[in-house]
Amino acid sequence: MSTPPPAPASTRTLDFGRCFTFLTEDPDWVKKLLIGGAFTLASALIVGAFFVAGYVARFVRRVAAGEARPLPEWDDLGGIFGDGLRLVGLYFACTIGVILLVLLLACPLGLVFAALSGVSHNRAAEEFLAVFGGLGFVALYGVLFLLGFAVNLVLPAAAVRVIFKNDLAAGFDIGAIVRFVRENLGNYLLSLVVFILANFLAQFGVILCCVGVFPAIFWAYLTLGYALGDTVRLNPASLG
Repeated sequence: MSTPPPAPASTRTLDFGRCFTFLTEDPDWVKKLLIGGAFTLASALIVGAFFVAGYVARFVRRVAAGEARPLPEWDDLGGIFGDGLRLVGLYFACTIGVILLVLLLACPLGLVFAALSGVSHNRAAEEFLAVFGGLGFVALYGVLFLLGFAVNLVLPAAAVRVIFKNDLAAGFDIGAIVRFVRENLGNYLLSLVVFILANFLAQFGVILCCVGVFPAIFWAYLTLGYALGDTVRLNPASLG
């Protein structure tokens, strides 16, 4: 059996403007945004994160399906919580993975530092250890920053696969994630730009939305969700 050819890269551009205007097209947008803001605030206690993630997952699917009013209702909290489990699991797995990798790199460095500390008996050796320790800390911080940046860069693509495959393992299929990004490169990068801009605007949530900072942060998540959903709508074959 021959292998099907890869999906062509999308040549259509997502609707950048509608990423920021879709919200007010729904007559119940204020109510839905306020509820989402409350769950965003509750994310500080972890439990709210499941509802926020689950709602965004449903929203992304509705955008990809081309629904005119893609904002879901908040009438199925149990189902929304279940949809959010996989996305929160993906986030925590990636975060813990990065931390463990940095700790694995830190352990040998700590052992070397401890060994050298045990044999140092003069000022020059102590100064060398101080410099060595400082450089080691900077190096570890740099590794943590680069790993965190790389994970955050591909995490939306991994989340999209989890959302549409309904399988947490789909978020760790590196080959499929890379293909999705490659086949939607322009729209994927534009989605990240949308999220960065929305996050910036969310800092002024009280002024812009008149509903508070946490609903504005929730809105920023929705803008990213809209951009990713529209990306999938334009090139559904890229999901694999």
